[in-house]
Amino acid sequence: LTPPAAATAHPHAILGVWPNMEAESALTALSAHLERDLVPEQVTLSIQSPEGRQFQYVYTQRLTTPWVDPFVRMGSEDYEEITVDLATGVLDGRVLAVHRTIAMFGTDRPSAEAVLARWIESYGQPSAMVTGSYDSELIYAYGTDGFIPDRPALEASMHPVVTGQPMTASISRYAVFFHDDVPCINAIGRDAFYEFRMPRPEDPTASCDAALRVRVQVSGPKTTIHFDLMDYRLIRANRAATDQQILEALDEEQAPSRIKL
Repeated sequence: LTPPAAATAHPHAILGVWPNMEAESALTALSAHLERDLVPEQVTLSIQSPEGRQFQYVYTQRLTTPWVDPFVRMGSEDYEEITVDLATGVLDGRVLAVHRTIAMFGTDRPSAEAVLARWIESYGQPSAMVTGSYDSELIYAYGTDGFIPDRPALEASMHPVVTGQPMTASISRYAVFFHDDVPCINAIGRDAFYEFRMPRPEDPTASCDAALRVRVQVSGPKTTIHFDLMDYRLIRANRAATDQQILEALDEEQAPSRIKL
């Protein structure tokens, strides 16, 4: 067990759950809200070194609402789905990310503007926002230097438009094209799950410490609201510490077998 990493300082939470929270406390809060328990999803890490040494580890990767299955998602009844991504044992299984989806039908559904206005009332102006007839979204993004108050303005300051020169930006978000070196632009949509990879490729979340994303989609009689709260700083700490312990385990001297030869 490594010392708990410091989470990114921000005011956000989803149903009283936030990154770096202990899994048991998150489970208690969400079970009280749903009036039933979330279910732990366990995974097994099985890794073998080039020398043939093996490492195996079983841990709870996330908490889920398994009663929300594909049939529920394709149906015409309201539902709520919650997923909590957890760290490995090196961070004591703490919360890395919280995801919540609410699907609503009928005539009393809130508009996208009303949903986003509620968050702005609570947390102030976001880093970026776009509203549309069918798809609206806002995001509060935190780079390594803290909250990013206006990401389109940051893009403009980092990459001023030069008249007569071709546009080199390649990432489209919020009706604006961004360059991939703008803080947090590459992190959105990345998951928190641990995966052992050696050597590790360049980290697309390196410039982002945390993000809260709220997305509202309207399709005919259905409105779907997605909330995603991610702490990439904790995700990176979990990955680095887990990598280190796995590599140390694979490098340990193995005792001779007791099999009669």
